[in-house]
Amino acid sequence: MGRGLSDIAAAPCLKVEALSKRFRVNGHHISALEEVSFEVRSGEVLGILGPSGCGKTTLLNIIAGFLPHDGGRVMMDRRPVTGPGPERGVVFQEDALFPWLTVAENVGFGLRNGDGKAGRRVKVERMLEMVGLQGYGHYLPRAISGGMKQRVALARVLVLRPAALLMDEPFAALDAQTRADMHELLISLQRRLEQTVVFVTHDLEEAIKLADRVLVMQKSPGRIRRDFAVGLPRPRNLDSLEFLELKRSMYESLCGQEPGIPAGG
Repeated sequence: MGRGLSDIAAAPCLKVEALSKRFRVNGHHISALEEVSFEVRSGEVLGILGPSGCGKTTLLNIIAGFLPHDGGRVMMDRRPVTGPGPERGVVFQEDALFPWLTVAENVGFGLRNGDGKAGRRVKVERMLEMVGLQGYGHYLPRAISGGMKQRVALARVLVLRPAALLMDEPFAALDAQTRADMHELLISLQRRLEQTVVFVTHDLEEAIKLADRVLVMQKSPGRIRRDFAVGLPRPRNLDSLEFLELKRSMYESLCGQEPGIPAGG
């Protein structure tokens, strides 16, 4: 059985307060995010669920420091986020590996300025073992599968031990079996490293399977419609009554079918 929310440390690792973001399109301002606020506790797994166009990837990019915001603030360990930083590691939908580097060189790329050659090698080998890629360090990315590339991408971030792991639909391009395997790997790594994770998805089952909490977003403009505490034991049974009831509630929230919530948000 996995940790419940009561086991998570009280201090927030990440705090988003009244966040807003606008884009200028054809001479008009489009509000992508409006008054978005939430906290993420240290060691918590937070899923951000919503339809295309709800601003969930924009939100993740602001947290990562890749995009400026127009209002509100983002705090990481009580410090304002003003740009990218090593305390926030990002895994994208595309693996973004360097094709001319080996698997081991890709994983160790961020370590190149410290720890010494022997120390870097030990860290890389340990991380490759943790993601199930021992023996593949000398391979080039073109010689391994899509699922293995995502393992490398995950290892490249986690070897740096970021305070928060940010993931933008990292398994969306994988086949069903590989995606399920990656789910199990992420769950295992998160528990082993006590890693704080924030991930974006449009998949209801993925959100419930992986997360301690799920924020359901609406669009036009992007806001948080509801904050769900998952509270189910791990490993999670996708066919259990509790899982299916939570899935139905989240679906209704996504569609704006909850009492008092109009379909347009």
